[in-house]
Amino acid sequence: MRVATASIYNQGVFNLNNRQVDLFKLQNQLSTGRAILTPSDDPVASARSLDLQQSVSLNGQYIENNKYANDTLALTEANLQSVVSTIQDIQQLAVQAGNPALTNAEKRMIDADIRGKYQQLLGIANTTDGNGLYIFSGYKGDTKPFNELAFGNIRYDGDQGARAVQISPSRQIPVSNSGTDVFVNIKTGNGTFESNLGRPNLPRTVTLADSGPIQFSRDPAGGYVESDYRVDWDGANYTITRISDGATSVQTPAALLGGVNALGMVIQAQGVPSTVVPATATFDGKNTSNGGTGVISPGVVSDPLKWVNTNNNERYRIQFHVVPDPASPTKTLTSYDIIDNQPILPDGVTANPNYNRSLIDGYNYTTGLPAGGRTDNIGAGRPNAFPRAYTAGSEIVFAQLAGETGLYAGWDFGAKISVTGVPKDGDAFSIEPSVDKDVFSTLGDFSTALTDYVNNDIGGALFQNRLNVALSNLDNVLSRVLTVQASVGSRQKEGESTQNTNEDLNVQFKATISSLIDLDYTKAISDFTQTQTYLDAARQSFSKTQNLSLFQYIGG
Repeated sequence: MRVATASIYNQGVFNLNNRQVDLFKLQNQLSTGRAILTPSDDPVASARSLDLQQSVSLNGQYIENNKYANDTLALTEANLQSVVSTIQDIQQLAVQAGNPALTNAEKRMIDADIRGKYQQLLGIANTTDGNGLYIFSGYKGDTKPFNELAFGNIRYDGDQGARAVQISPSRQIPVSNSGTDVFVNIKTGNGTFESNLGRPNLPRTVTLADSGPIQFSRDPAGGYVESDYRVDWDGANYTITRISDGATSVQTPAALLGGVNALGMVIQAQGVPSTVVPATATFDGKNTSNGGTGVISPGVVSDPLKWVNTNNNERYRIQFHVVPDPASPTKTLTSYDIIDNQPILPDGVTANPNYNRSLIDGYNYTTGLPAGGRTDNIGAGRPNAFPRAYTAGSEIVFAQLAGETGLYAGWDFGAKISVTGVPKDGDAFSIEPSVDKDVFSTLGDFSTALTDYVNNDIGGALFQNRLNVALSNLDNVLSRVLTVQASVGSRQKEGESTQNTNEDLNVQFKATISSLIDLDYTKAISDFTQTQTYLDAARQSFSKTQNLSLFQYIGG
């Protein structure tokens, strides 16, 4: 076979170029530390490494997000701890305020401290994070959440959301809280119902000197006005005066025997008129406070399943009745009733047929007619007798007791409260469903109780009832804040765990990328040396090939 000189030259140049390209590539690999310089070097490994590098970049952003989330949650947790400490300080002040030995001036000193704590809480509620966003405003990070309209009256301008940060492909973690969850939507009372001073609900009885009692009951047609009432006897007529507006009603004894509707009440005399002329009697018909020293506990629901009984309207009044003891005229007998106090059914339209009726024996306080044949102990000596005897401090159970008839057969709502002290005739306490209340109005009510304190037996009882409400609500505030604090702690722990996972993933991603594109220096150096040898051999052989020309011999 004949090989042209040109072919030898071309082949030599081709081999030299190839060896130089190989050497250039190896030199680049050694200088960059990468085995893949272009996608064509290894298309599969190159594509996989690009995907993994994108994952590393995205995961790095998740790690940064997680750091921001953890920092923000740490700030939130620190502020919640400040709230806890402040509420606990307020609770200590409340307990201190309950000391009956404190004077009005000392209670006002406590009030000044309460007002300082109030402003401290308001400041915490309006805390911002490092970016100037309010941490308790929900989604509205740039809106100041709590604005004071007056002491104890706060308007919430945030919303119900919670800003979230993406910390992994499948998880967003909330880094803010709605102010309503922390400071506003806090249940009153025991969380199911709240007990409080009730209206001094009717019926009330007054006695003019040696007359039989005159009973005042609420007029079913309405029109009752909160006021003191006075009854004057001139020997021929009763003149009933409503003190608040001076309205009067003049009635004969005969008219009152059957009962008349006047001044928004049903007024009925029992027994004979007084022989003392003139004679005057008054009673408190205002809704401000009770006249006795009774103090009610917050109460408990021992069986929540019983409380949701369909017969339970959840609104009641515990009303007291005090009459002279027939066996000892210098003493009194105190009894009480549990009365349905829900005029309208939950649909907001239908009248409740059991409104103003006794749960204990079914007595109807609107019509005054006994239910179920009850006729015992109703008369001049014991008008409108109440079914249960009162013992200070004993439990008042919301259930049918042995020997009672009951408005509902075998009724039992699984709840109980207690009352201490000495209630007066007509004193009442209300039982209402728990409602949402903000911490600032709770402190405002407590402050009012401190400043309104009157240093006497009745004033002390009124203050103690208000104080019990405040303490119960403060317990609920503390419980709510601790619950939110636990939630924040749980999110912090989740964030830390997710961050550790993300950092571990980055290590794995980078290790995989390294295995795909990083250079094996030992092999690369060996290949570089070998290729350099090939290139030297090619150069030397090409230089020899240049001397194979026939013309060199002809010229010789």
